[in-house]
Amino acid sequence: MNKNLFWLIALSFALSFGFASCAEDTTVEDPYANWEVRNDRYLDSIADVARTHPGEWEIYRNYKIADGSTTPGLGGSSVSTNPFETPPSANDSVYMKILEPGTGITPLFTDSVSVYYRGKLINGTVFDQNYTGDLDEEIHVPSHLAMQTKRTDGQLVDGLIVGWMTALQHMKEGQRVELYIPADLAYGESSQSSIPANSMLIFDLKLEKVIHPKGIENYSLKVK
Repeated sequence: MNKNLFWLIALSFALSFGFASCAEDTTVEDPYANWEVRNDRYLDSIADVARTHPGEWEIYRNYKIADGSTTPGLGGSSVSTNPFETPPSANDSVYMKILEPGTGITPLFTDSVSVYYRGKLINGTVFDQNYTGDLDEEIHVPSHLAMQTKRTDGQLVDGLIVGWMTALQHMKEGQRVELYIPADLAYGESSQSSIPANSMLIFDLKLEKVIHPKGIENYSLKVK
């Protein structure tokens, strides 16, 4: 056999073996490995930043946690300036980085809201949005959402996740925030179509308008 041909065959065999070995050794990393732990650590880092930057950030406790108020929807208290008032668990509060101040009214528990939003996970995966690219209010259309909805049995229930309900009751029309919601105030241990269980949710959220209902009969039967 031609000597050069022999070495060419040997080299091809070696390369083929090498590629096969690399393919066997290469594993695809699970992007959601240790997901709960990673989300907990991310939340702790956000809470630390928010607590040390009052003014730039606002922290509001879950509105369902009583603070002495007997009025429905007024259970969330600010803990942005006093660390001793901070709930024992970072999971009890939402964290808002102020991007644009608002000058309008603040929605009540019984109102509906018109909002622009983009939601993503801690790894940057966008799971929902009502605009693409940079927000342009002349082009993009806001979503109209009921803070409360009426079930078929007539009972009023939250129309939004607890984290949104908490944040919106402290926002003003025109305000835009980067909102961080712990998994406990979102979907908790339940997964959604594009949201794994134990996910902290991050929203770019702008409150465009507050819509007062004309009466109890005007409540939406479902979120629009």
